[in-house]
Amino acid sequence: MIKSPKYSQNENSNSREGLQQFFMDSIRELYCAENIVGETYQKIKDGILSDKLRFILDNHFQIHLNHLERLEKIFKLHNEEPQFKDCESFTALINEAQKHLEFFANDPLNWDIALILTAQKLAHYKIAAYSASAHLAINLNLHTEATLLAVDVQEEEEFIHNYLEELIHEFLKPFR
Repeated sequence: MIKSPKYSQNENSNSREGLQQFFMDSIRELYCAENIVGETYQKIKDGILSDKLRFILDNHFQIHLNHLERLEKIFKLHNEEPQFKDCESFTALINEAQKHLEFFANDPLNWDIALILTAQKLAHYKIAAYSASAHLAINLNLHTEATLLAVDVQEEEEFIHNYLEELIHEFLKPFR
């Protein structure tokens, strides 16, 4: 259950510090999510049937490495070593994805379709998470961090628009 905060007029002094902590926790969660993406992709990439899908996801894996690098730059800007904070929502999405892929374990074409749709869900989650963190960074006057995060948002949006949407239509066309 989500609890509403209890405010008093004298408690505003810690709000900036709290937002700073919330920002860094968000970065730790994103770092966790990106590492989960990397580990999961390494486990499933050999099961991809479509050469086109494999090529696109291999290229996106390189983008994922860029995301990790940018997150590590943010940690460095804050004099912190990169570290994880469990990202429960992303872990839940990955668990759901694994169930979908297991369901189609003996159906390679539909396994690829499930992978495409799962990749789209994960990309949308990452867009929301990176975007929210970028907005928070702007609010905290962390403009370098906001720029790094905005690049990640743009890359994920381009991935969906330039690759996944076309693949979804291509793969689902025979079922119309």
